[in-house]
Amino acid sequence: MSKIIDKVSLRKYFKYLRSKVDPESWRISSLEICQILLKSKYYRKSKKIAFYSAINREVNLSLAMNAALREKEVYLPKAHLKERVLSFHRVFDLGNLKEGPFGILEPLEGLPEAPVDELDLVLVPGLAFDRKRGRLGYGGGFYDRTLVGTTALKMGIAFSWQILDELPLEPYDIKMDLILTEKGWI
Repeated sequence: MSKIIDKVSLRKYFKYLRSKVDPESWRISSLEICQILLKSKYYRKSKKIAFYSAINREVNLSLAMNAALREKEVYLPKAHLKERVLSFHRVFDLGNLKEGPFGILEPLEGLPEAPVDELDLVLVPGLAFDRKRGRLGYGGGFYDRTLVGTTALKMGIAFSWQILDELPLEPYDIKMDLILTEKGWI
């Protein structure tokens, strides 16, 4: 890849790459990531886990989420557009979801909310990550604002082709504690 230095170009580039991912490769790599997650000490130790609803060929965590629904407390984010933050609400099954802003499935109204510091593990999607655990999101800053200062373990979830040596990050960009790909941990 030629050197791309600004976030706008990087976002455009990684959105394009995701749109070209072979559906079967996407499915298999998503399953591999789920299997690694479910076997990990991070998953085993966690009681309250925040997942995300995948869009546009993000890593699909459905297998892991379905397993967690049977043995853990599962939370999903709800976007608050005015404040540009996320709140996390417990879901008891996948029927507890509706389409929210941006076309992303979110928890229904009235489901119990957990402050981010009460969560043990937050699984975070992104367009790209780097080897220093930096994250490039969609540019809204929702996860950055929500995760600042939290004690919850922040785990970036990505395919190995989404990992760069270094991203152009700002001081307010929240770094992940670790990143999981189909090839393992970063």
